[in-house]
Amino acid sequence: MLNLAKCDSLYNDGMKILCFSNKEKTTDNIGWHRVGESINYFQNQYKRDAGAGLVRYAKNFYTFTFTTTFTHEDDQCFFAHCFPYTYSDL
Repeated sequence: MLNLAKCDSLYNDGMKILCFSNKEKTTDNIGWHRVGESINYFQNQYKRDAGAGLVRYAKNFYTFTFTTTFTHEDDQCFFAHCFPYTYSDL
């Protein structure tokens, strides 16, 4: 993922991305769970335009990368930064 604005991230402290696999939910009743290896969050070569209006963030953009292994064929997987909070949870 490119063009993130924060100069630091919890991913640098060991946090992992969340994944929801339709097959794992069906077969093992596993919902959202943390996955990912080789997680990196770093400054990239892109600079933000001075007129972007994001004064509280640094002038650089950042990149987030990770590697994951898909364990099922013909699966549909979703990724998220944090656990989804649905309307029904309200």
